[in-house]
Amino acid sequence: MESDGTAVLTIMAKNLTYANAAEFREEARPVIEASAGEVVVDCTQVEFADSSGIGALLHANSMMTESRRPVRLTGVGKKVLAGMELMMVHRQFTLEPRK
Repeated sequence: MESDGTAVLTIMAKNLTYANAAEFREEARPVIEASAGEVVVDCTQVEFADSSGIGALLHANSMMTESRRPVRLTGVGKKVLAGMELMMVHRQFTLEPRK
């Protein structure tokens, strides 16, 4: 937790898929509930996200009050971004592509 109330979640998995999406949701819940400000999800390590993984990110976004949305995703790779665009959900987040 940052001093301004911003919560930072770092996804360490290479893939965010059905296999670990529920685990991400469970890890995100207490962090989001405890934060008072923005929520940043660092996706730098994530190479691929399937629909379940993207759904887990959407779930994190929905846990926040409307005044605190959207979740900011940083380090978003091309494959993850392409999947989000295909599902037409990329506009639900503030996205910062990987450099």
